[in-house]
Amino acid sequence: MVAGMSTYAVPAVKDVRPVTSGNARILIHSHNDYAQKRPFWGAYEAGADSIEADVFLVDGKLLVAHSRRDLKPENTLRRLYLEPLREVFKKNGGRARANGKPLQLLVDLKNGKPAFDALLALIERDGFRDCFDIGKNPAAARLTITGDNSGIDFSACPAFVFFDVPSNRKLDDGQYKRVWLVSDYAGIYTKWRSGEMQKEDKRKIRDAAAQAHAKGVLFRLWGFPDHPDAWRLSLELGLDFINTDRPAVASKALAAFAAPAPAKARANVVRDWENIDVNSFNRMPAATYAMPLVNENAALTDALEFETP
Repeated sequence: MVAGMSTYAVPAVKDVRPVTSGNARILIHSHNDYAQKRPFWGAYEAGADSIEADVFLVDGKLLVAHSRRDLKPENTLRRLYLEPLREVFKKNGGRARANGKPLQLLVDLKNGKPAFDALLALIERDGFRDCFDIGKNPAAARLTITGDNSGIDFSACPAFVFFDVPSNRKLDDGQYKRVWLVSDYAGIYTKWRSGEMQKEDKRKIRDAAAQAHAKGVLFRLWGFPDHPDAWRLSLELGLDFINTDRPAVASKALAAFAAPAPAKARANVVRDWENIDVNSFNRMPAATYAMPLVNENAALTDALEFETP
């Protein structure tokens, strides 16, 4: 445990991680979800537990994109994520999912506190707070803020807002009570891509996950390989999330891991993995993007591509 860190335990952390294989539990995180053919809806319908939206504040509007060159005025956070969430919330009688299963919206701030302040104003002004107020309604969605959140005083934020930080982030006990998730770049721990991971790398990842769990928070690796063998390894390593650009395929794979299926079913998972029509993250062919980003600098843009206001 890092000196000065809190041991605050988030209530019932274990209850938000569905059983997928024996006693192992893991969640599906739809990484860079806005790049999907159907933002929000594809991941939601696939049963993803967490959905990510990268957000820029531009001329008073919160726009969703990975970088400024991808910005489009019609792709607002409100249209792509907040309104669909409110739609299902109302349809489900005040629950993010009809079955009460938890759902997280992970908002990655690309230009820091100004974007955060605009987000809070939008939520309060336009009546989205009920969708996220899990203090009053445990079946609401969890709003977790990641990315450039270093200029925000966590302890001064509304109670419905939670945060995602790297494991080396130093916070006092009051601020750490607002942390829900620890996310680290996988390259800190391993260069693994396929085959057998080195035992020492496994130990380092398991230790990092255990340290997060000891603080009562969940643990995720980004920049980790995104293919069925990596998903299975994520279970083995004690990760809380599969970080994937293919939530529908990952969901099928987890179902196969939980209930060993005939070879034909396994072949279907592999076929879906290689099928560009099923694999909706189609900026490049599935077989190409199945490999992780080429180098650490490219991968780091995922979390560190902050913009000045």
